[in-house]
Amino acid sequence: MIVGIDPGVVGAIAVLIDGTVSVVDMPVVEVRGKRHVDPHGLSAELFRLGQVMAPIEHAVVEHVQGVQGAGSTSSFSFGRGFGVIEGVLAGLGVPYTLVRPQVWTRDLGVSRDKGEHRRAAMRVFPQSARMGLFARVKDDGRADAALLAHWYARHGVRKSLENKVETNATIKNG
Repeated sequence: MIVGIDPGVVGAIAVLIDGTVSVVDMPVVEVRGKRHVDPHGLSAELFRLGQVMAPIEHAVVEHVQGVQGAGSTSSFSFGRGFGVIEGVLAGLGVPYTLVRPQVWTRDLGVSRDKGEHRRAAMRVFPQSARMGLFARVKDDGRADAALLAHWYARHGVRKSLENKVETNATIKNG
């Protein structure tokens, strides 16, 4: 089982098993009127997926940076969510890879347009598309998570060996 994670409060978690994808929205919690990635909810969801479906072999997380022109508060909040995801994966002992959006989108032949990401996910996973997993404009996080898992299944191991992406082993070893 490969897990793709699109970080952020509007992100998602996709599980890829034998070419079939399932997607859940990122667990969030509201604190003083602001939504944050919920570390307890994320941990519980990943643990549940590992128990119910199959053990998690590997996770791939989009390695994003702050949005240019965003304020310091929103950049900090986004970075906090990204750190929560890495911490939860490490705490659960799940090996993971960080991949820049430029790498996986280029390898899959999709532009930066989020609508195109949804259309690509519908082509790659037509059964999930028929169930409406990528139907809404706001489902771009679901599409990205699914495409990240798909990218890793097709390219990730090779790219990791070529040091084109960061795995938690390369992060630990410097």
